[in-house]
Amino acid sequence: MEKPWRLWGAMERCTLTLISWSWGACRVSLLALILTFHLYGGFFLLALILASVAGILYKFQDVLLYFPDQPSSSRLYVPMPTGIPHENVYIRTKDGVKLNLILLRYTGGDSTSGVASGNQSSPTSSAPPTILYFHGNAGNIGHRVPNALLMLVNLKANIVLVDYRGYGKSEGEPSEDGLYLDAEATLDYVMTRPDLDKTKVVLFGRSLGGAVAVRLASVNPHRVAAIIVENTFLSIPHMAATLFTFMPMRLLPLWCYRNQFLSYRQVTLCRMPSLFVSGLSDQLIPPVMMKQLYELSPSRTKRLAIFPEGTHNDTWQCQGYFAALEQFMKELLKNQAHEESAQSSASVTII
Repeated sequence: MEKPWRLWGAMERCTLTLISWSWGACRVSLLALILTFHLYGGFFLLALILASVAGILYKFQDVLLYFPDQPSSSRLYVPMPTGIPHENVYIRTKDGVKLNLILLRYTGGDSTSGVASGNQSSPTSSAPPTILYFHGNAGNIGHRVPNALLMLVNLKANIVLVDYRGYGKSEGEPSEDGLYLDAEATLDYVMTRPDLDKTKVVLFGRSLGGAVAVRLASVNPHRVAAIIVENTFLSIPHMAATLFTFMPMRLLPLWCYRNQFLSYRQVTLCRMPSLFVSGLSDQLIPPVMMKQLYELSPSRTKRLAIFPEGTHNDTWQCQGYFAALEQFMKELLKNQAHEESAQSSASVTII
């Protein structure tokens, strides 16, 4: 059965390569095609012109979604934290792209759980959780360090920030599948670290990072303890319909979208504890999308934190923001400790 699958895969790759080459040729020769059509007409030339325009618009979607060069120095300079233990790490994804990570280490006395004292026999019971931080579609991880440091202090957790491919000092070009691979590689890296508690891995994603976090959680239910998403969207097609109201975007099929990020589907697979953080003053992503994601979540432990003054990027500066996150983390770790205690009691045989 393996040979037919290999043959089919090879044929699929060849077909996609041929289509991509033809599309590229049409885009390059668009002006010549238009002039030829103007002089001679013809259905075939019109079809080539439409195909080239469609190809340009299809490729242009990346320009509208990813902004790794904003601010202008984002690809040249990544600010590093000072005065706290941290590691500047480089890892490889499954497709060979090198990514830049920053690990901020929490070295405080006690963890957020506040319940570890009753389980001193477990070597990891008092270990701090580790939060994987997935940022938005602009800038680099250095721009998120101030926010991450406040997370570290308030949540008493290690923070791992990752620059997607094409961002900061990471190699490659951003794409939806590429970002998914980047997130998977980051989680794999954390799981290989013997000094990090693998049972307390929490995903955090803001804006585009929320879609990345939701997808990573949906395919790793046994490796992710919880998920926190902030000011993110249902999907790219939903956002297109919201931003371009003058065009019939809702009528376009999904295959017209180069990037889809279908969080409204993937969140239905996330049964782990989930916190949805919504800034009602978000002028970019409609806050109603956060409420809809919350309602779609099948998690038995889900919370919706609402901040009326919260904007798209600055909700974390609102009063009570870190208190909401801290309460969620305490509840998560308390439940984990109770489960460990129950399992420990069940394994004892009384004679």
